[in-house]
Amino acid sequence: MFGTRTMGRAATGLMAALVASLALTAQAGDTGQDKVPGNYGAMMKMKPMDVMHMMDPGKQGYVTRDQYMKFHEAMFDKMDKDKDGQVTEKEWSPDRSKDAGG
Repeated sequence: MFGTRTMGRAATGLMAALVASLALTAQAGDTGQDKVPGNYGAMMKMKPMDVMHMMDPGKQGYVTRDQYMKFHEAMFDKMDKDKDGQVTEKEWSPDRSKDAGG
């Protein structure tokens, strides 16, 4: 069976893994609303590498799936002005609705 010392080391290792996991989750979720474009039209006007750097807050030089998804989830949340869980045509491209007289 495990002695007290072995259990203590296992608990310490588990705690370290938990802290590392939380740090990665926080980094992947570090996409603040102020850093996300207001709509896809605005994002399309940006340089592709500028968009990538927005998704890579830790400056790792790559984007994980989690970072990519968090970025787009934050963008959806920002576009959904009335917070009804749907992005309407006016919310999707507010510039286009102005051109159409809306």
